[in-house]
Amino acid sequence: MAEAGWTPQKLNDTVARGELYPLYYLYGDESFLIDESLRSIEDAALSVEGLRDFNLNTFYGGEAEPAGIRDAVETLPMMSQVRVVVVKDADELSDKDWDLLMPLVDNPVQSSIFICTAPKVDKRKKHIKRFLERGCAVEFKRPYDNQIPDWIRMLAKRIDIKISADSVDLFHQLVGSNLQDIHAELTKLKTYIGEKKQANSDDVLKAVSRLRLDSVFDLTDAIGRNDRGRALDCLVNLLDNGQNEVGVLALVSRHVRILKLVGEGLSEGLTGQRLSARAGVAPYFLKSYVDQARAWNSRKIDRTFQVLLDTDRALKSSPIAAHIWLENFIVQTCS
Repeated sequence: MAEAGWTPQKLNDTVARGELYPLYYLYGDESFLIDESLRSIEDAALSVEGLRDFNLNTFYGGEAEPAGIRDAVETLPMMSQVRVVVVKDADELSDKDWDLLMPLVDNPVQSSIFICTAPKVDKRKKHIKRFLERGCAVEFKRPYDNQIPDWIRMLAKRIDIKISADSVDLFHQLVGSNLQDIHAELTKLKTYIGEKKQANSDDVLKAVSRLRLDSVFDLTDAIGRNDRGRALDCLVNLLDNGQNEVGVLALVSRHVRILKLVGEGLSEGLTGQRLSARAGVAPYFLKSYVDQARAWNSRKIDRTFQVLLDTDRALKSSPIAAHIWLENFIVQTCS
């Protein structure tokens, strides 16, 4: 039985020391960190590149046959100490599928590493509960918004570029808080600046996509004007462009929080750099926030925060489809 109390840091530390276990369940809403940890386990277990193709099997929960997964786990590795078998989207496996896979959990195959990944887990199900008890279960939570600037700097350093302090805030404003998106946009930025190595605000504005920021501005503008039809269209646009439901809620929450700070700063007579610093936004975008904040009175903001809180709880606990809760959020705030 695996030791309890696993964290992402503990997982990284044990893998770095070469301590590998036969069962892992990596889950949570930060897919970028899950994918990174998955790669680190694969790299540590299958260090000989030429043999990787023979000893790595990847399945997807909504498509794979459980018998095929079990056969892969029980197959002896080829010229390697272990075989790695990965099931992505494991939350899509049915109870019947897990009935067939449970022997792998109750009596792990020591010559294989069986890894499941999923955006969420239902800990009430006996199969999942058993796996989490027997295996190394690690939850990867999305970083808090105030932690994102540090992540931007760290991920930039990883790909050997520097990004100026004012550019970090601008980058955050444009890209948002999804680490997968941040990594992708930093990679684009690296290509754009070439051998220059350090990016400034102009580089960020020219190289980084602002589609997400424009979309959330459109959405909150429609909500501020109580334009329900337009708000629903903007929601669809965000979801169609790859933003998941939890991410949409996080973007809107952050945006409304900034509008609240801008409104409070304006009432105190703040302008320019002082107002920008108070709200925590890049000066480049201040005018847009000021214009929008004038359409949001304190009553509207307080009510929206309450509905956001209720929607967040529903997304995390309700079996109803997530997009329905977002549509309900718009209906309530645009009344």
